[in-house]
Amino acid sequence: MPSWLALGFQDSGSFSMSEIFCLHDYIMVILLLVILLVFYVMVLLVSSSIFYKYLVEGTLIETIWSIIPSFLLVVLVVPSMKALYSMEDVNSPYLTVKVVGHQWYWSYILSFLHNRVYSIGSSCLKFFMFDSIMNNDSVSYPRLLSCSQSLVIPVQATTRFIISSTDVIHAFSLPALGLKVDALPGRVSQLYVTPTRVGLYFGQCSEICGSNHSFMPIEVCVSQPVDFNYFCGSNFLDTISSFVDISTFKYSSYTLFIL
Repeated sequence: MPSWLALGFQDSGSFSMSEIFCLHDYIMVILLLVILLVFYVMVLLVSSSIFYKYLVEGTLIETIWSIIPSFLLVVLVVPSMKALYSMEDVNSPYLTVKVVGHQWYWSYILSFLHNRVYSIGSSCLKFFMFDSIMNNDSVSYPRLLSCSQSLVIPVQATTRFIISSTDVIHAFSLPALGLKVDALPGRVSQLYVTPTRVGLYFGQCSEICGSNHSFMPIEVCVSQPVDFNYFCGSNFLDTISSFVDISTFKYSSYTLFIL
């Protein structure tokens, strides 16, 4: 969750965000060295009274300032490509969440792959959907981020997000989990995330989508697998209060699909 006057990233809550952290720190070190080198050369040239007569047409210096930047680009590209492909290298996600943007709320459809089903009496729950709207009451905390329903996903399990929109362009953004993708009408985008820490994570729509763009928050609860099973199980209304504030839920807006 963001804090007041914070200048850095939010605390990492997923493997993807940890990769971004490492890549950011790595690039910042190289950037700092380049800035110091350039600043040192500029000060040296300004303060020195000696002029190098081959500075303008020197073949050697031109070769040097062409090779060194090329080497730096390779040094930057290799770890960034490694981080990029590691985020997409997922074959069998535990859970698939379809996220659909509307003006001005989100709807979620959860489905389970590989015949992972949860018993409800004599039937089995394959998937369910619900809408998530910003809480309007003044006591909701955090202000402008609390939602009527939280999306619940399990910790230490890969979740695939499929993002789209029904009207205009939105953007599904969860900084602490390393998620940021545009929701485009008529198109489907895909991202993977593997949460590493239990907790509540907040985000917002990051694309100007109309007059209520500022009131389109995202609230995700990362829970232990046993709590996630309860979330999808027969005691849903009773057990979810053990890990999510039950006052933030409106059960009537959950639509369960029983097969």
